Amino acid sequence: MKKEEISPYTIVIENFQQNIKYDGSQILAHYTAEKHGVLGNSILLFRGNMELSPKEMVDIKDVIRESHMAEVLISSDDALHIIIEEFDIQPPNLEIVYYRLRILAQLIIEQLQLKGVEVAREGTDLFINEKKLNVGIATISQTSCKIHFGLNYLVTGIPSHVNAIGLKELGFMEQNLEEWLLTVAKNYIKEISKIKNDIVKTKPV
Repeated sequence: MKKEEISPYTIVIENFQQNIKYDGSQILAHYTAEKHGVLGNSILLFRGNMELSPKEMVDIKDVIRESHMAEVLISSDDALHIIIEEFDIQPPNLEIVYYRLRILAQLIIEQLQLKGVEVAREGTDLFINEKKLNVGIATISQTSCKIHFGLNYLVTGIPSHVNAIGLKELGFMEQNLEEWLLTVAKNYIKEISKIKNDIVKTKPV
């Protein structure tokens, strides 16, 4: 595990050679504080499988729409995960955190385009050749805003009703995954910081 401080965030990078299952607990409030001793805004990066049953999901629409299709609605044998927790919006605002989730999605699209990958976006879902690449959700606790963005690396273990694609099919090499995801995290911090600077420099009317 490594940490990188880029004010006002701490990026925590788990060992990408170690499988860490995303089971929904990572999107709970203060997860990175309790797991890694990081207080304040944080971005947690890790790699591993994921498996969520309907009762563990926070996306009510997906539960209603897909719960009849499978007992496990979100799963993958191998994915990259971004968990963001932010305390700068008080009280936590679900609308604003969804805007931030879309910023994150767009930044990932830009990084994919640099590799020549054409991406279509529907909300926060990314599609390549009509195949889904990711899952993404935002939520709030009493004190913080939280985001989870998961990108398939492999397409095995994904529910049969999902037409999916993975980063491996797009030419991503395992040895470059950590660096690529860290670039996404740094670009996100830069984008949020620019918004903060725009607020500071702008005179009210």
